[in-house]
Amino acid sequence: MGQVVTTAVTNLDIHDISRSCRTFGVTEYVLVTPIPTQHQLVRRILGHWGEGPSKQWHPDRAEALSRVRIEASFEALVARLTEKHGQKPEVVLTDASQLDRALSYADYRRELSERSKTPNPRPVVIVFGTGWGVDKSFHPAVDRILAPIYGPEGPQELGGYNHLSVRAAAAIILDRLFGH
Repeated sequence: MGQVVTTAVTNLDIHDISRSCRTFGVTEYVLVTPIPTQHQLVRRILGHWGEGPSKQWHPDRAEALSRVRIEASFEALVARLTEKHGQKPEVVLTDASQLDRALSYADYRRELSERSKTPNPRPVVIVFGTGWGVDKSFHPAVDRILAPIYGPEGPQELGGYNHLSVRAAAAIILDRLFGH
């Protein structure tokens, strides 16, 4: 207990989150894992859906999956995006727990909308964790934190329940930030 672990990449996460990203206009969905066999698995899944009969039978899925990238580390992702965009991306953390400095979705949506009107807006990386979430040792890399998602019962302290799958949380958050 208390050890930092790497969770497994799942086929459903790849499919569902990439489809949510495509729906809400996210340009890249990046899976970060240091495990080489997980990279092989992701490439195999993407190859299956991105080539041959599967691509022809399911072109919408192939289109969504074409936005998936894989990186061995978060630092490599930030370096690639910094080089691509000429500026370091803003790192936005999502978490099921209430953390200090948490920003509401409405406020951050307004900020993103205003930024989109400026030339060369700063790129944004929204971080979703799986398993027990993103370890606190990652927090120094974070620029912004989004509030947890609560149902009608509110936080767990008030009897609520907010243990969503990463797929469900990603879809809800993307809708709150980029939906109509």
